[in-house]
Amino acid sequence: MRRRLLQLALVFFLAPSFATGATSDVQLDRNGSRFAVRSESYIAASAAVAWQVLSDYDHLAGFVPDLRVSRVISAPGQPLLVEQSGEAGFLIFRFSVDVVLEIEEAPPQRLGFRAIRGNMRSMQGEWRIEPSAPGIRLVYTAELEPAFWVPPIIGPVVMRRDIAGQIEAVLLEIERRQAAITSPSTTQLAK
Repeated sequence: MRRRLLQLALVFFLAPSFATGATSDVQLDRNGSRFAVRSESYIAASAAVAWQVLSDYDHLAGFVPDLRVSRVISAPGQPLLVEQSGEAGFLIFRFSVDVVLEIEEAPPQRLGFRAIRGNMRSMQGEWRIEPSAPGIRLVYTAELEPAFWVPPIIGPVVMRRDIAGQIEAVLLEIERRQAAITSPSTTQLAK
């Protein structure tokens, strides 16, 4: 009976429920304690709006699930540092993720990041915004090595589900902001 419940829970958490009009694919591969993540999403939005969402560091926790804190901690003119804290996991397997990321911006095409402090042995990656009809292709790649134990079987499943949910939230926010710009009522008010 417990095994059946666990199987049902895994099916539920493996099936992402993308409510956006965007298409997305998240791949996660494990090699020992390291994880490689890649996601490609296609969305009918402008690169400028996607960039606005990705670089809205102080407000990411307002729309990305399980992210409790996201804030710029560097002074103007210094390398861009963003502190982020969140939680991930499933049932009894819960863990906090606390990092300070150094951000490298190349607007509006690339946003690179790497952890310089926190409870990740290593964390680096990037978001790329590329033109694609009728909008953009959003590519996320990352290499992660947590400094905490990740369960061997369920850990990658949960990580993939959590990352897919976070990417879905970013896509929803891009769609929301794009719609606010292009909605008929906004256009009529501007005239």
